[in-house]
Amino acid sequence: MTGGVDVRTAAFRFDRTAVAERESAAEVERKRVLSQFPLEGWKTLPLERYALGQSAPAGSEPTYCRLLEFLTPDLGSIKGGSAAKHIMFLHNSGEWRLAAPLGKAEPRDAWEELRGQFVAAFDAVAAGDFEAVDELSALRFGPALVTKSLAVYFPEHFLPVYSTEHLRRFLILLGGTAEADAPAWRSNRRLLELIRSRTEFEGWSRHEVMTFLYQDFDPRPRQRTIWKIAPGERGRLWGECRDGDFICVGWDELGDLGQYRSDTELKDALDRGYPGGSGGSLNTARRLLAFRDLEPGDRIVANRGLDEILATGTVTASYQFLPDRPEYQHIVPVKWDLSHAQRLPKPQRGWRSTFARVDPATFARFTMRPSGIARDARPVVSSTPVDLPDDVQAVMNALDRKGQVILHGPPGTGKTRLALGAALALAGRADVLDGSEPERCTRAQAEVLSGNRVRLVTFHPSYGYEDFVEGFKPDLDARVPGSPSPSRTACSTRSANAPPAIPTRPSS
Repeated sequence: MTGGVDVRTAAFRFDRTAVAERESAAEVERKRVLSQFPLEGWKTLPLERYALGQSAPAGSEPTYCRLLEFLTPDLGSIKGGSAAKHIMFLHNSGEWRLAAPLGKAEPRDAWEELRGQFVAAFDAVAAGDFEAVDELSALRFGPALVTKSLAVYFPEHFLPVYSTEHLRRFLILLGGTAEADAPAWRSNRRLLELIRSRTEFEGWSRHEVMTFLYQDFDPRPRQRTIWKIAPGERGRLWGECRDGDFICVGWDELGDLGQYRSDTELKDALDRGYPGGSGGSLNTARRLLAFRDLEPGDRIVANRGLDEILATGTVTASYQFLPDRPEYQHIVPVKWDLSHAQRLPKPQRGWRSTFARVDPATFARFTMRPSGIARDARPVVSSTPVDLPDDVQAVMNALDRKGQVILHGPPGTGKTRLALGAALALAGRADVLDGSEPERCTRAQAEVLSGNRVRLVTFHPSYGYEDFVEGFKPDLDARVPGSPSPSRTACSTRSANAPPAIPTRPSS
């Protein structure tokens, strides 16, 4: 169940007719793949027709990986993240990046091995031997690409859902078992079996099932990312962004951001491309990767200078690299709302750089419309965003990367203070963290702790690891010597040494 509605009830409410247009578009895309990359042609498919990163002659057809990631959205998305999802690709540095099972082989030899595994997977599925695909080690390093490929060539056997984590969530939703080490294609098959076993989905198409699951039981986090992004120096590219429905950034020398597998790898490229400049910082690398990984539904604030909002927007599609643009070749499609354009009463600290995080409370102030004010009016913002203290920002960065944080250290070193500071930032109360009004901060902490979003849990000093997690202890009252008794947990008072619980972001 989700939101109090079970799957059966939600299925009966779902409007299947609304899927017809997208399903028709998906079939057009599938026929394009089959035309350009027929199944029988895979045995002799050259590397130049497969991998990303290769320069293509003008007017040539896209490579297989580009077609599946960027040009077939209605078949189900695998966009975003690193190009490592394609198992092998040509990096902007001129080096070929290969998945671990391909070792350090020459590109042609690596492609021979990878292509052979694709062909073996297609042959196995055609013969109904789905378990044989699990034994192809290189394919496990590109589960989304491989699963989408199988769904394109064998649509009767697979759903258009390719994320390993999403498949696990949907399996659990329908009462199935999510195997920790199962590749995406195996989970996909299991999900399809569950769907076919439920009477409420009788007669449904694959795309109707996919659309229903994401619409009513979306496994992606509900808390959307909000970024302030400047469209060029002093907003000089704003007209182009506004009319073209996108936001763009520079650093064109880096090439496609999808080729970078980590922030440190991107930082190294920044250092090489911008020696001695501020562009080589690890912070810039992380923000560029965050830009690359923006998802539909995330929010954007376009600004000019430190005190003007040009518009707010909603991301509509994934990141694209457009090398044919003369400049600012990294873009993300955005639907703009010009009614939020406004002059702010005070300059915004932290808006000097291209990117800046915007907390939800501040964004709400930017977009609020007092009653009686027309949609095209420009509301006045009564307060300004506050830069987070360095220690709180470090916790927030860790939450962005990992989804959880453990603070440790001797008593009296500020663990609880820092945890509560992070809780206030997550709750949109970062304005009280500057230390200028301690009483106001204390009141804000009390308000946050009295709600249902943040909870402080403490343990007694004698509370052990086994009491909290799991373990066995001898039962001295047992009649049989040596009989173990499972440990039990209990509520207890606060330990001065116990790390405070702090809120975590939901995993994606």
